[in-house]
Amino acid sequence: METASEAAVCLNCGAELSGRWCSQCGQRAATPRPTLHELLHDATHELAHLDGKIIRTVALLLFKPGALTAEFLEGKRARSVTPIRIYQLCSLLFFGTLSLVPSRKLNLRVTGGDAQLVQAAERVQKDPSLLANALQSAFPKAMFILMPLLALIVIAFYWSAEKLYVPHFYFAVHYHAFAFVVLAVFEALSPLRFLAVGIVRLVLLLVLFVYLGMALRRVYGGRRWLTAAKTVAILCIYGGFVLVAMGVIALVTLRRL
Repeated sequence: METASEAAVCLNCGAELSGRWCSQCGQRAATPRPTLHELLHDATHELAHLDGKIIRTVALLLFKPGALTAEFLEGKRARSVTPIRIYQLCSLLFFGTLSLVPSRKLNLRVTGGDAQLVQAAERVQKDPSLLANALQSAFPKAMFILMPLLALIVIAFYWSAEKLYVPHFYFAVHYHAFAFVVLAVFEALSPLRFLAVGIVRLVLLLVLFVYLGMALRRVYGGRRWLTAAKTVAILCIYGGFVLVAMGVIALVTLRRL
């Protein structure tokens, strides 16, 4: 039987081989009937490679603001998990944590004579999980609008540094991935009623601001004071849109209860 090292052509595309990997399709030289040794080798390689990429990606995301985006825009993409994949993992962490945290008691008051909203508010006060579950279901969908919106805000401030939209979108994806991790920790600590925990949660919110500023400077450059001013402006504008979105979602949710 012909071995992988003796194969003259790629078994996948038929191109001539000049090494262990096909230069046309990227498949490794292999025999049509893999051995047990090859099976174990491939499984070990894939698991170790995937784990290594995830660990490296998470480490850069958490401890080197903007590094993932900078590497991605420089074309260094094989060593890290794709932006969309890391966003999915981080959002899963956040919404999974949110589903496990007990719903906090709400004090809703509706004025203006809208009987439907008054009744819905009374139901939510008795069972806060009704609104919490509805928001958890709607918020991921809202992010498909909010995340591209953040990219538009960033491009407005950094038009001279990068005129294409997609690089700013990847920046927004990475920032939201980091924000989901921080907010997951923030929510996980919410059931603990200690002063130290309250301080830690406040620091976590401050981290979102500091991280954004550091990421903007790493990706786009600029002086520290100017980056700080742009960070404040970006967060104020984007925060306003987030609050409006949450208000609209809450209002629509109440009308459906």
